[in-house]
This record gives sequence, structure tokens and C-alpha cells, in this order.
Amino acid sequence: MSLLIIAGSSRNASINRRLQERLAEVAEANGEQCYLYPPAELNAPIYNGDDEDANGVPSNIQKLATAILEASKIIVVTPEYNASVPPLLKNAIDWSSRLEQQPWRGKTVLLAGASPGQFGAVRAMDDLRHIFANLGAWVAPAIASIAKTDADKIAALDADFLTQFMAQGD
Repeated sequence: MSLLIIAGSSRNASINRRLQERLAEVAEANGEQCYLYPPAELNAPIYNGDDEDANGVPSNIQKLATAILEASKIIVVTPEYNASVPPLLKNAIDWSSRLEQQPWRGKTVLLAGASPGQFGAVRAMDDLRHIFANLGAWVAPAIASIAKTDADKIAALDADFLTQFMAQGD
């Protein structure tokens, strides 16, 4: 099984990037092959149909689509911006949905998120659940919402909890 873990924040100090790393650490300890997708590779111009007509889908988004297609399971780790999906992640999803091969269709997607606040990115994950379902992905029923957290707490997250979370869709 190959696991693709995408973090929706490009901030160096992002606790969601720490969560991405912690998930990979636990998965690799369990013998799973992981690829942590670099958040900088999600960066693309804001989706515009005229831009797509003139220039096509950006090459880095085509690379993302290839990684999605090659993965047996995808974990999307998201922060929450104004109670929704961060623009970096939403824009990458929008661009990738324009490709003929429809990389999200039929994929198993797990949702995780962390925040220092009380909601643990749950509202962003709810929006993502609808987006991915619309794209034909199967979205796992349980989410990993880590509220009132920081980098140290992420590093200490229970491996059994994360293992059970990642087992969805096996």
C-alpha cells in the first residue's frame, strides 16, 4: 500500500505540517510506504478557465495528479481558515479536478486537521468531505481532529489512535 499525505499549509511552523510528519512516522513504523507531498508543490495561480484555455493545467498540479493516481490511499491534512478550506489546498483540488483522468475519482481519502483553537479544523474537513465526494472519492467516516494543540502535542500523539485512523478503507 502506498500512502500519500498532503498538507494544506505551506507555513514552515504549521502544526498541520507537523501532523503530516507524525502520520508518516506512524505509518512507516507500521511498514507502510509513504510520500509526504511538499505543500509548496500545491501552489498554482488561482483557477481561471481563461488561464486554463491559454496555458493548460500547471505542471506541478499534473505532478500532484500523478501522485494521487499512484497512491492507494490519500490523507489530506488541513488547517482551517475562516471556518473553511485554506485557499492553497482548495485551489490545488480545483485545478486537479480539471484533468481528464479525474485523479480523485474512486480514491480513498482520509481527513485530518489540527488547530490551537477549539474546533480542530473540523469545519474545513466538513467542507472537504463534500468537495471530495463531489469528485467521486470515498471519504472515510472518521476524521482526526486535533484541537487545542501545538507542535509538542502533535509529536506525542498516540500511535494507536493514528494507526486506527489510517486503517480506514483497508
